Amino acid sequence: SLTLAAGFACAAVAQPPAQGHIAGHAYVNPALHVSYTWPAILKPVSLPATQTQQNDPHAYQFVLFSAREGDQPYGLVMLAEKLNVAGPHSAGIKSSSDMIARLANSLHPGPMLSNIARSQRKSSGGRQFDELSYSMNGKPATVIATQVGQYLIVFKCNAKSAQEMALMEKSALALRVSDKPAYDDRVSSLERFAP
Repeated sequence: SLTLAAGFACAAVAQPPAQGHIAGHAYVNPALHVSYTWPAILKPVSLPATQTQQNDPHAYQFVLFSAREGDQPYGLVMLAEKLNVAGPHSAGIKSSSDMIARLANSLHPGPMLSNIARSQRKSSGGRQFDELSYSMNGKPATVIATQVGQYLIVFKCNAKSAQEMALMEKSALALRVSDKPAYDDRVSSLERFAP
């Protein structure tokens, strides 16, 4: 009956966006319908288990994946940031360009921080990415963001050389997003797969 189906739909728990896994040489997140292949210079790093994020209905930022260059302090972190959710110190982020603009406005050039530049790029598949690049202590760093449904997928990268940064940027721009609707926590798992 319709009432029974509605009851199941309400009882179903939507999959948290932080529930991804490594498959071969890619990070796959079925909830967000994304897949990311990291560059060969990086190795995945285990993330600490933080159930607080996954169980907190007010959480708006989720660490998805992290990779590092051996024991070096260089690598990337991949995050999902829910749009339009006010954080403890700011209004909700509206888009990837809004996020990059806020970050750019928070950076102040000086002896440690230089070469701050904003740009927009498109992947070979036409997906729009907003980027903030800068140098920190003479080493390249960048933040790259794109919108997937109600979330931003954000890559925070730092490298020891421009060549290594180019590999990280290229891998972020190659993010694969399936044509299925992106994760929407207002829709139950049963509704998503209904005929």
